[in-house]
Amino acid sequence: MSDKNLITFIDFGSSKIRLGLFNNETSKNIFVLEKKCISNFSLNKFDVDSSKEEIKNLIKSAEKKIDMHINNINLMIDTPNMFSLDISLKKTSDTKDYSDNEIKSLLQEAKNLVEKNYLDQKIVHMIVKKFVFDDNEYFSIPEKKINFNILIIEVKFILFPNQIWKNLQDIFTENYLKIDNLLCSSYVKSVSCSSILNNYQKKIILDIGFSKSAITIFENNRILYFNILPVGGKHITNDIALLLKIDPEKAEILKKSLNKSETTFLENLASVNDKNPPDLANQVIFARVDEIIKLNLTDEYFNAFLKNNDNCALIFIGEGSKILNKNSIYLEDKFEFFKEISFFEQSSE
Repeated sequence: MSDKNLITFIDFGSSKIRLGLFNNETSKNIFVLEKKCISNFSLNKFDVDSSKEEIKNLIKSAEKKIDMHINNINLMIDTPNMFSLDISLKKTSDTKDYSDNEIKSLLQEAKNLVEKNYLDQKIVHMIVKKFVFDDNEYFSIPEKKINFNILIIEVKFILFPNQIWKNLQDIFTENYLKIDNLLCSSYVKSVSCSSILNNYQKKIILDIGFSKSAITIFENNRILYFNILPVGGKHITNDIALLLKIDPEKAEILKKSLNKSETTFLENLASVNDKNPPDLANQVIFARVDEIIKLNLTDEYFNAFLKNNDNCALIFIGEGSKILNKNSIYLEDKFEFFKEISFFEQSSE
C-alpha cells in the first residue's frame, strides 16, 4: 500500500494512547496499537513527559508493520480547557434569492469573528447547526432556490488553547510527525455513537475519561450542546482511596472489579479493608457519577428540554465509565424521565 492510501490517527488520552492505521480509500482498519501512559493536558499543569517514549514506540511499531515511514497524523485529544461557543449571524438580502457565496461569506465572517476575539484559542471544529430563511429552518443547505428577506446561520465552535496546540506540535515534531488535523476526541466519539443509536430522538452522551468528562447532547443526530468538565475516573479512584483509607493503586483495582462478578468485587473489598460495609465503595462510585451528571444537567433549560419528550437516552462511553457496565446506574428521581440509561462499549478500532 502506498502512503497516499494510508491515513493515521492517534487518540492521545490521559491514561492511554492509541494509534490506528486505515485505508484512506476504503476506510478499512489495518490495525490498532495501544499503550498505557499518564498525561496531563490542562493548561496550567501540561505534562506529557512520560508519554513521549510511548509515542516513539508506537510509531516505530507501526512503521515496522507497514514497512514504510509515517510522516503525517490526525490527532484526537481532549483537554479540560476546551470549550464550545455558539454564534448566530444575520444577513438581509437585496436579491431575495440566496447564493452559495452568501452562505460561505457568512461562515467566513463567523470564523473571523471568533479568531479575532479569541486570540489564544484554535478553532478545532466549526459546526453549522441550522439555516433560517425568514421563518423556515433548514439543517443543511437547501438544494432548491428560496426567496427570503433575512438569512440567519447558527454555528457552534469547539475551541482549543493555542499554547497546548503549540506544545503538542513540538512533541510530534520531535518524532518527525506533522499534525494534519486536530480533533476533539469526545466530540468525534459522541458523533459516532449518536449515528449508531438511531432509536432515540434525543441523546445525551456522557464520555467519562481519566481526568475529564465531556457531555454532548443531540436531537435527531444534530448537536445541541457540548461541554467538558475536569472530573473523571481518576477522581472516583481518589474518593475510594480517601474514604476506605487505602492507597490509590488498591482503590483502582477495587473500582475496576465493580463491573465483574459480585464475588470478585466483595473479595477485592475485603482484601483492601474488611472493616467497611460491602456497599460503601459502590456508593462512593455512584455518588461521584451522579455529581458529574448534575453538574451538566441541572440547568433549567435542559431539564425542561428533556422532560418535554420521553424518547431520550442517557449513554455512557469512555474508559472511566466502564465501571458502570453490567450494573444498574443509580440516579436521583429527577433523572427518571430517561427512557434508557446504558453503557455503550467502544473498541479501540
